[in-house]
Amino acid sequence: MKRLLYRLNRFFLKLIARPSLTGADNVPTPPAEVVYVLHHRALTDLVMLDLVCAETGLVSPRKNIVSNNFSENSRFFCLYRAKGGRMTMASQSKRLMRLLQAPEHLHEHLVFIPVSVFWGRAMSSENLWNSFTSEHWAATGRFKRLLNLLINRRNIFVHTGRPLHLQDMIDAQESPEILARRAARLLRVRMRQQKQTALGPDFSHRRTLVDQVVNAKGVRQAIAEQVAQGAKQDKQHKLAVKHAHTIASDMSYPTIRVLARLLSWFWNRIYDGIEVTGLNSLEETSSTHCLVYVPSHRSHLDYLLLSYLLYYRGFMIPHIAAGDNLNLPVLGGFLRRGGAFFMRRSFRDDPVYTAVFNEYLYQVYRRGHCVEFFPEGGRTRTGRLLPARMGLLKMSVEHQQRGLPKPLAFVPVYFGYEKLVEAASYLSELRGADKKEESVGDLFRNIKLIRQNFGRVKVNFGHPIKLDEWLARPDLAQAESLRLLGEEIMQRINQQASLNPVNLVALVTLATPKLAIEQHRLEQQITCYQRLLHQLHRDNGIAVSELPARQIVEQVESLGMLQREEEDFGTVLGHDPFTAVLMTWYRNNVVHTLALPSLAACLMVKRRRGISMEQLRRMVTLIYPYLTAELSISNDLSKLDETLQVMTHLKLLRTDSEEVSPPHPGQPQHLQLTLLSNLVSQTLERMFIVIHKLTEGPINRADLLASSRTVAQRMSRLYGINAPEFSDQGLFDQFIDTLMAHRILSECGDGTLQYDRVLERVMRAAEFVIDPQIRHGVASQANQ
Repeated sequence: MKRLLYRLNRFFLKLIARPSLTGADNVPTPPAEVVYVLHHRALTDLVMLDLVCAETGLVSPRKNIVSNNFSENSRFFCLYRAKGGRMTMASQSKRLMRLLQAPEHLHEHLVFIPVSVFWGRAMSSENLWNSFTSEHWAATGRFKRLLNLLINRRNIFVHTGRPLHLQDMIDAQESPEILARRAARLLRVRMRQQKQTALGPDFSHRRTLVDQVVNAKGVRQAIAEQVAQGAKQDKQHKLAVKHAHTIASDMSYPTIRVLARLLSWFWNRIYDGIEVTGLNSLEETSSTHCLVYVPSHRSHLDYLLLSYLLYYRGFMIPHIAAGDNLNLPVLGGFLRRGGAFFMRRSFRDDPVYTAVFNEYLYQVYRRGHCVEFFPEGGRTRTGRLLPARMGLLKMSVEHQQRGLPKPLAFVPVYFGYEKLVEAASYLSELRGADKKEESVGDLFRNIKLIRQNFGRVKVNFGHPIKLDEWLARPDLAQAESLRLLGEEIMQRINQQASLNPVNLVALVTLATPKLAIEQHRLEQQITCYQRLLHQLHRDNGIAVSELPARQIVEQVESLGMLQREEEDFGTVLGHDPFTAVLMTWYRNNVVHTLALPSLAACLMVKRRRGISMEQLRRMVTLIYPYLTAELSISNDLSKLDETLQVMTHLKLLRTDSEEVSPPHPGQPQHLQLTLLSNLVSQTLERMFIVIHKLTEGPINRADLLASSRTVAQRMSRLYGINAPEFSDQGLFDQFIDTLMAHRILSECGDGTLQYDRVLERVMRAAEFVIDPQIRHGVASQANQ
């Protein structure tokens, strides 16, 4: 009768419900004997588990366990039992007791998998409706299950957590009762962690949160300071309340459900697919730390993509720090109910606003909610990562030191787009137009995007930086800790880079003099880069498209980003002037992945005779730190010898004993080395402009910046340098900062800059690195 009842329930529930599974990677394959652990006895939960197991090919919870003289007719048990309307653990599961006494040959194979079934994922319980549909609600009666089934039939998530191996719990000295209690305790902890990872802690009523923020000590002190300067107490208090309401998010489960479905439709219309790596590895960290997602900021779609992926993969939706420029009519309300909290671009001059925002962020962290903010502060227009902004980073470190129930862990996230939705606006800005303010009208103007194909998207999650461990490092100077943390975050984002077909094509075509190349040479160079990258980055998170070179070219052509021309001598591929400017954005996303071999190529390609390996190492060691500072990569030269070996294996370099030389000019590998060297040549040329200006005579920092930028603009115009960032004042400023940090440059009392003599040696070595046209152009500008 029980089997018949189960089959009938399974049949009808299968017609109605559409459950989805998260955490499938946690379920081991045979010879492991999987045992599922449910929170409490609920037929619908068991059926949902059975349905997702059947759909994904996992072993069914109803399947027998049979091994020699031991057998069980099912492979699941429940931790809690309903008694008097309450959930209790007055007695242990009989099946658990039997499994703990299983024969020794089964100990190494039996694995307990904690299973959580979420019927809807409401974030709070602020009203009666949410109380019926929220997983946070304590009642678990049949009426609520029926209501949830009808409302959330497509929104049921079955999550399988990290496994608990029987052999790790067995102790021959302990009785079965003690072992059962210990196993149940471990499983309860894991299931509680699963629930918090997926749903987040209860978020109190927004009004209550605002009251807590406004009445916090730091906010009251800021108000008191304003009153002491003549402001009115009531007015300042009302202002603080207004600030808190303007800042605070207002997560709404119905809104999140609508947005999730809308985004599913939108992604399917514009993208060929979204690939995700590294997300499942965050589950263990999320149980011990409060996650702070720190992604690269390429597009306005970044935060929508991230929240969407976390939602459907069973992770807590983050509270997202958004600029108040997005707090627009209609749109701002949707974003706020989707988890956004808004902040001004700058609020140094408003102490009350600063105190309110600071306290709000602390309350979010204290309650265990994960947070997302973009360390760059804004979207990159050049494609390169911008230096980390210290505002939210500094607040997060201060809150960690103030004291939090769970320490923070920063999770780097890399977004890789084959085709950017904002391409048109970025193109106009790269060509010199002013940035346009966001408006509600943009929503309607961008509806036409659904008619276009934007290729694939790659979202890579990196290894978290656990802030408690970071701050406890004995080698960390406190004065430098914040700057170093920002640099580490940006480097870890770049360590998760993914080179898609558009990136690979841009790396080649933009390195050619006329932005055009024969098809067979383009395919050869792409293959060369693929082999080079696979060899150099096989042990880290950087991924490269596995498509054959010809398919890569066809993919970029299909996106309308590569033009084909048939000539008598063969097929030529290139870009029109507008697309060429835009392609610099895609090149700059990933140029850091080939920075070290490109620098070695720059130092060798113009030499007629070979040099000693030691001399090449010294030159790379001298220049590489300045490249790494600009490209946000680690200044680690431990792979230099391996890089040179790989380049030699690919015949990009020739080595004879301890001497290294470039290929002969007539060989195909010499062209490949030339194209490889051009990846960082413009960065070196920009640095050369600054160094040349310094060696001309006394100059202060402001004049150095202005004159260097003027020369760069002139060089870019006269010599066709296709790189909008070539004359970027921020990069000149950053290079000067790096020279000063390495004590190559110092400021005298009168404001002039004094340089170390090593720059004179660099100028002499530039003869073998910098293009003669650029050297003569910079020198002629100085003589005018």
